[in-house]
Amino acid sequence: MIKILVAIKGAESCSKVAQKAQELALLCKGDVTFITIVNSEIGLVTSKEKLKENKQNLKIKKSQKSEALKTCSIVYGQCERKLGEKGLETKRVVKEGNYPAEDICKYADENNFDLLVIADKGDEKLKDKLLGSTTEKIVRKSKTSVLVVK
Repeated sequence: MIKILVAIKGAESCSKVAQKAQELALLCKGDVTFITIVNSEIGLVTSKEKLKENKQNLKIKKSQKSEALKTCSIVYGQCERKLGEKGLETKRVVKEGNYPAEDICKYADENNFDLLVIADKGDEKLKDKLLGSTTEKIVRKSKTSVLVVK
């Protein structure tokens, strides 16, 4: 049985990634684990202005984190139901970390996954237009085989 790790971020691309992983799991009779890395970095406060800025940034990050986890939960729930009907196991992991690529690769290695499925880009930031920076790092550093979904 194949072990598939699906890295989802909560962006629009995560449903495509989950769908592809679901197809592979059904074909290979594999178990699927969904992983989401949420940023835990707050930063050092050196002035009142910095404190005010950090509070605003923290509020924005909390909102983004909440939205991302909500999206991931919806996608995970859909896959869990469909794969569960076929007798396949699913699992969800949410980890805090400041280095998503490294955290995902480490989790994949430590848990002996056969395949890592990720999106080609996480969001529409300029630096992520060609290939997402996290995706690119995972492709380069992962010891696990990687499937990049467009």
